[in-house]
Amino acid sequence: MRKAFTIHRIVTAALVLAVVGGLQCVRLLAARHAKIKVLGLNKVIAFTYSPTRDFDVRQLHSATLVGPVGVGDWKYWQPKGVVTGVGHTWFDLLRSPLDKAVANLTGQDYGGNPRPIVMVDEFGFDYGGLMDQKAAQILRQAKVKKPDLSLLVYEMRGPIPQVLAETYRDVADLVMFESYVHNQQNYWWIASQVWSARRYGILPKTIVILGVGKGGNPGEDWAETKEELEQQIRFVRLIAPESPGVGFFGGTPELLASADALCTHYFQLPTNGSGVPPEVREIARTFSRRYEKPTLVASPSFVEPNFKEDGNGLGEPMVMRPYIINLGDTDARNVTVRLRNLPDLGGKVFAEGVIPLIPARGETVATLRVIDLWREWVGRWIMEIDAPGCDVHIYKP
Repeated sequence: MRKAFTIHRIVTAALVLAVVGGLQCVRLLAARHAKIKVLGLNKVIAFTYSPTRDFDVRQLHSATLVGPVGVGDWKYWQPKGVVTGVGHTWFDLLRSPLDKAVANLTGQDYGGNPRPIVMVDEFGFDYGGLMDQKAAQILRQAKVKKPDLSLLVYEMRGPIPQVLAETYRDVADLVMFESYVHNQQNYWWIASQVWSARRYGILPKTIVILGVGKGGNPGEDWAETKEELEQQIRFVRLIAPESPGVGFFGGTPELLASADALCTHYFQLPTNGSGVPPEVREIARTFSRRYEKPTLVASPSFVEPNFKEDGNGLGEPMVMRPYIINLGDTDARNVTVRLRNLPDLGGKVFAEGVIPLIPARGETVATLRVIDLWREWVGRWIMEIDAPGCDVHIYKP
């Protein structure tokens, strides 16, 4: 009896130790996961290209990333726990031979920063065409040549094509979507970008950059009221809870102060859509719900011509490259896509092609043969899709 009791105590103790040990393992794994940070930050609240004439970015309370800045400005910001980056535009990268482009990026003056950071403005030109392929090569070779250089990339052309998404996954430290929209009629643009980042597993190091106020060109009207800006911030929190934060481009002092106040508790904002109208929640559900049949998402804005790798003219053969998403659980096959000039510009089809396969829960970039002149520049044309057995959503820009 005593022996049985002793064995029982030993077994019980072993079970307790196993449970405790298991809990400790879970805690260790959780702690290890928690230490995986973007740029060493617990959250990324970015204020980029903020106006300096009327607004002093040093008064921000929520900012953890500021830039681009001067080469020596990191000395002011680093003790405050704020990461800064030196800017570099795409011109001398894509318009230089590959080795020279890598040298331009890695050899830039980083002001003696022991943690050099560059903010590349901007990549994402032709949905995986020659320009995007060269951009990917530059980033990969730059990381090999200067492993300690943190690469922050502005992505501008809607959803990310595969060649850039895989490169960002491998070598970029942060991806920043240019998500400059005016109101909820264009939230699909943001949702498609987030969808692509999630598909390639890079959303945990990707943030949405919202346009604040007005841009410098006609038609660049972004979030122009506090209410609209707050709704966009809440929408981003709804569709991208895995993202490390959010960011802002440009802006007026009043709107930037409003964004700053809200983002001091950004991660306390709800991820279930409370606080935004039902129609905004429906946009989010469009990109997150499951569809049994093929469900295609496209836009005239998600089409670019095939450029030369340096962007100096069109490549050969002359084709149009549409990015098309399939949200459904079933492949889409034999999808015909046409681009047509507006009626007042003749209304003729100028590019067309057949896509053999758009995989379930995936995307493809097709090549449409150019058969006539197009009379408008990118996005301002009519897109037609014939997709047997599919539901099709074509979002107008």
